[in-house]
Amino acid sequence: MDRIYLTGISAFAFHGVYENERKEGQKFSVDLVVDLDLYSAGISDELSDSVDYSQIARIAHEELTGEPCNLIEAVAERIASRLLAEFSQILSITVKLHKPDADVGVSLSDIAIEIERRRQ
Repeated sequence: MDRIYLTGISAFAFHGVYENERKEGQKFSVDLVVDLDLYSAGISDELSDSVDYSQIARIAHEELTGEPCNLIEAVAERIASRLLAEFSQILSITVKLHKPDADVGVSLSDIAIEIERRRQ
């Protein structure tokens, strides 16, 4: 399996269960691992045989800044679902969503969840 990595796509957004998260917002970032077959792209040197990284990043950013969700799990699911729907070349995708400023009552540097979704 071939992979494309997009790391650190970040945005300020308003996801969270607590009122202050919805009102004040905070920084989020997402890392993507896109599984697909890159053989043809490697031979042809044509973008049409791969996927446009800028479009993938734009979609992830749009979902990060879109309609607020209570859970980052829901945001990750939206990102994965949309990318699988819009790019038929993607066989599976891993979405790791970071919420580094989450207030959990103890000092930590990051909270993140990771999901993997495969084309049916």
